[in-house]
Amino acid sequence: MLELFMSTHNINNSFWDLPSFFYYRNKEVEINHCLPVTVFKNWPSIEIGYTIRYPELKPNGEQWVIRQSGLYYRHDTSTSQTVSVLFSPTPNSAAHQKIEGFLLRTDSSSRPLFDPCHIHEILFETYFPAFRQYIASLELKLLPITNTTFSTFIDEPLRVGYDNLSALASLDNQFLQTSNFLSHGEEVLHELSSILGQEKPNCQMVGALDNYRRQVVAHNRTATVLRRRTHTTAQLLTNTLSCHDQLLAKQQNGNMLRLNKSAVFLTTLTLLYLPASFVATFFGMNFFDFDDQTGRIRSTPTVWIYVLSSVILTMLTFTVYYWAIHHDGPLVKRMSPKIGNVVDLGTLARRTLSIRGASLGKLESTPA
Repeated sequence: MLELFMSTHNINNSFWDLPSFFYYRNKEVEINHCLPVTVFKNWPSIEIGYTIRYPELKPNGEQWVIRQSGLYYRHDTSTSQTVSVLFSPTPNSAAHQKIEGFLLRTDSSSRPLFDPCHIHEILFETYFPAFRQYIASLELKLLPITNTTFSTFIDEPLRVGYDNLSALASLDNQFLQTSNFLSHGEEVLHELSSILGQEKPNCQMVGALDNYRRQVVAHNRTATVLRRRTHTTAQLLTNTLSCHDQLLAKQQNGNMLRLNKSAVFLTTLTLLYLPASFVATFFGMNFFDFDDQTGRIRSTPTVWIYVLSSVILTMLTFTVYYWAIHHDGPLVKRMSPKIGNVVDLGTLARRTLSIRGASLGKLESTPA
């Protein structure tokens, strides 16, 4: 169909660059790539083609997606004929309906009031004002994290965590993507204003394109400031979490030092009383007896049983200890209670935030 269209209107082969940007995507490939303004002059005609990307709110009003539209414009000055092809992501898109309404509008003499160059203005007028609402929606997600981070003290329970870092990374990616789309839109508007201004010096549409370019610059400046604020918040949050972890480690080290002091004190007491306790226990056994007549201590011939039992028990104890420290893994695993599959809710939440933040929606591209 497009080949027939090109042969009928004698269109240059550069036209194929435009529809090549519209295809179904299983992954977010080339989601940040846009076709710059492509101009082909073959007197007495001029051909212009470009694509733009913009945010669009879904009909449910809860989720933003990134859309793409493209426009091919060909004007023949000798015949004053214009051929335009609009590529939209969905059937009956907003720009398509608006352009159709202008084409069907007629005055009393049944002559159309629509200037073909006005199609460029309609395209930007329809889609680019949504950038302000989109940036505002991203800012609404950023402000709670920023305000909480700046009002957090490391010596108090934190109201922010590592999950917020994933959210900030997602917002940073979206602000960067927005700046890229706005920069491209600014370049397209500048090129269109220059080219169409030369073709039609007195055209009011050129002034309208310049106004839209100024608005795009303002939106881009806002997105850049918010991205820098996201960087600052992420850096502060990282430092806060790091300092908080260091504070907890310091407190734990203090507790360990106190426990070590207690252990040293108990060890010292043990070493102090152990010899006396051993002597009292050893001579208090039935293997020994005190002779009141002679004033001597008599021992039984079976005292060797105590010595042998002590040596065997000591060797058995050290053998078990040596085996345990070399087989602690299987031993602890067998002694631990059996627990079913445990879901790490923290990891799941971080993955959810990363997926929601990083994906901006699949492009549903259908050439029109």
